[in-house]
Amino acid sequence: MITRSVTLDSNDFFHARPAAKIAGTASTYESVIMVMLGTEIADAKDPLSLMRLSHPKGSAVDILADGTDEQKALDAVVEEIRKEFSLVS
Repeated sequence: MITRSVTLDSNDFFHARPAAKIAGTASTYESVIMVMLGTEIADAKDPLSLMRLSHPKGSAVDILADGTDEQKALDAVVEEIRKEFSLVS
C-alpha cells in the first residue's frame, strides 16, 4: 500500500463534477484507491462516496492505493485532483 497527501485550497471540496472525474480515472485501475479526509474515508471509484466527504477547508487529503498497479493508480488520481482543484501542496 502506498499513500500520498495533498492539501486542497480552503475553497475546494468534492462536488459532483470533480468527484465524477476522479472516480472515472480511479475506475480504470485494478487497485483499491481510497481518499481520506481526517477520519472520513471514501472509495475513489465512487463519486457519491467522494461527495460525502466533509469540506476540507485547506486540510490535507490522503490518497491511498493498494494493488498490482498501485503506483500508476495513485499517480493518476493525484494528477486528476491537481487538474480539478487548487492545491496548496
